[in-house]
Amino acid sequence: MNAVNLGCRLMLAIVFALAALGKARGHKPFEEFIQTLENFGLPRFLAGAPLAATLILAEAASALLLLVGMGAGYVLALLLLAGFTLGLAWVIHREKKVACRCFGASNAPVSAAHLVRNGLLLAITVIGAVTHAAGSGGLAVGMGVIAGTVGALAGLFVTRWDDLVFLFQGPQSLAALSRTRRD
Repeated sequence: MNAVNLGCRLMLAIVFALAALGKARGHKPFEEFIQTLENFGLPRFLAGAPLAATLILAEAASALLLLVGMGAGYVLALLLLAGFTLGLAWVIHREKKVACRCFGASNAPVSAAHLVRNGLLLAITVIGAVTHAAGSGGLAVGMGVIAGTVGALAGLFVTRWDDLVFLFQGPQSLAALSRTRRD
């Protein structure tokens, strides 16, 4: 294992674990996630509880596989991120106002910022998968601690993406959001 792979694994594991927990932490967040799937354009019979539960379980499985160092975690993460990114792009293309329930609680509407976030996550997934396949040998403890800390912090930052976007856009985005909600 190398430092890059460890950082990527921990980042993605935290992102997928918190995404799964955010959607499965209760009946209301789970129902809101189902509603989001419908708002993305999926018919109710397809977007219902079985698909929502399957996606949540896949996120949890990816996190677990990544934590134990299995390459299958990267494959599952890549498939999930590709699907989610296509869904986001579809919503943006249709110019629909849909709340992003990526981590369960956010009411932020889907925007190009979500595509940027997913693009970064896709890049991290590819980098992690490549370094996982190429990696062998040991990792110095100090380097492992640094890589693990950076990966964990990056994962936490990504899960707060909507908040970070708001901080960089400033108070004007709140006014725009209020106008959007009245429409």
